[in-house]
Amino acid sequence: MRGWHSLYEILAFPIGVLIFAIFLLGLGNIMVNPAFNYLIQINDDYIILFAEAIARIGQFLVVNFPLLFLIRLVTKRAGSAMTILSAVSGYVAYVVFTMYFTRTDLTSTAYSSILGISAVSTVNTTGTRYPIQTGILATFIVTLITLNSYTASRRRSEYGFFSFINKDVYCVIRTVVLSSLLGAIVAVSWPYGLRFFSKVISFISSDTTNPINLMLYGILDRLMSVFNLGALIRTPFWYNTNGGSWINMGGVSIAGDVNIWTEQYASSALSRMTGRFITPYYVLNLFAMPAMLWALYSLQTDRLERGRTRLYFVLVTIISLLSGCLLPLEILLLLLCPLLFIFHLSCTGILYGIFQSMHVYLGFQYTGTNTITALPGTLLEFIAYVQNPNLRTSVLQVLLVGAIMALVYFLLTRLYFNHLAIDLFRTGDKDRAIQGTIEAVGGIENVKLVHSSMNRLIISLFDPTKLDVQKLKDLGSVRVFETRAGYAISFGSASTIIRKGIAKAMRDYVRIAD
Repeated sequence: MRGWHSLYEILAFPIGVLIFAIFLLGLGNIMVNPAFNYLIQINDDYIILFAEAIARIGQFLVVNFPLLFLIRLVTKRAGSAMTILSAVSGYVAYVVFTMYFTRTDLTSTAYSSILGISAVSTVNTTGTRYPIQTGILATFIVTLITLNSYTASRRRSEYGFFSFINKDVYCVIRTVVLSSLLGAIVAVSWPYGLRFFSKVISFISSDTTNPINLMLYGILDRLMSVFNLGALIRTPFWYNTNGGSWINMGGVSIAGDVNIWTEQYASSALSRMTGRFITPYYVLNLFAMPAMLWALYSLQTDRLERGRTRLYFVLVTIISLLSGCLLPLEILLLLLCPLLFIFHLSCTGILYGIFQSMHVYLGFQYTGTNTITALPGTLLEFIAYVQNPNLRTSVLQVLLVGAIMALVYFLLTRLYFNHLAIDLFRTGDKDRAIQGTIEAVGGIENVKLVHSSMNRLIISLFDPTKLDVQKLKDLGSVRVFETRAGYAISFGSASTIIRKGIAKAMRDYVRIAD
């Protein structure tokens, strides 16, 4: 778990960049999306160009967030800027080899123009080739290869057969060669996984009125999105006949849940049967995620720290309301508290089942095709539906379920960090972690003050020389560093429980002394 928690410390920065990217994407969407004309109408060409530009920046960063994670991982692990060049070169090689060595008859959602890479092969002239989308898998493959190549290059003798190749160039060459090889292997084996996934899609689409099927869709939708593979599950139901079909007044057949809702809403002909693949997003973005955010904020026991981070939590809450920030928050949960992430996935599936059982549907007006950067379930669209008398009952039911889920997310988030983050099965790990930390800081009599947040324990000591950093790392701490408030010890999600144990020991010590 220490290694897993260290991923959060490393990836906290790109997660922040991802939040910023979603903010840019959401702001551009608000300014140019015709669905929000009731609120804002912009006719100035320069403002429209600006909105489209920032939205494009946001789209690029969101679509390519695995590359951001890759760069951060290799830089932090190896501590050398040279590894960035190796990693990017290896990533491009991996992507190119998946493009050339994969089959060309896979479903269109299997391919993606990653970094704008595409080609027309002389071997297959049936059309343009695109790389296959393997999401986060590519990040971990290239990261492991890059770090291994870097280590091997440092150990390489300068008097070998290829002594004219220096260590840095050797690292790049080795990374490119191995990444190309793994890219070809993944390209050949990936279709077998897609074949299994197509069977899952067929099972869900066999009866989309069944709450169980919708629950499975909801869980897979969020899980696949975290691994940057959301298009595989979304596209068939949003745009294809798996999500239903409808014939408009002109006799044109419209396929896909999102396409049908957009067409029906524009023509004021809602059938009350579309939107089932979108409705839970209004609860997740407007109620559940803000509640979880403020539960995380409430875990901070230091008033100065609360004041320092309050504006950040306000801004992220606004982003959640106006554009949704599920992806970065879900990645945070996965890295910081996997059990809470599983709870979130379960609640998402339950929401799909509940709304299907209640026949409550609120869809998503979207004319684009990029499901990764789509922003369903935003506040402004919800407000537009409030103004629609035909949707008022559905809106009220979504509000009711949303209020309940907000309370559930807030309470369970606090319950997890206060009681379940460590020693869930009563193995004694909690007592060992608390007692070990007390010993590592020089005993309870050496503790002046103790605070915690969702991932850090902050201890102020009377005698800092008694601090045993190595023992703290042996206990599972990822990082120990000094701040103005004291020593910050990164224990991950266990920080709150350890702080409570130390605080209790301090009270007992004072009581005995008196």
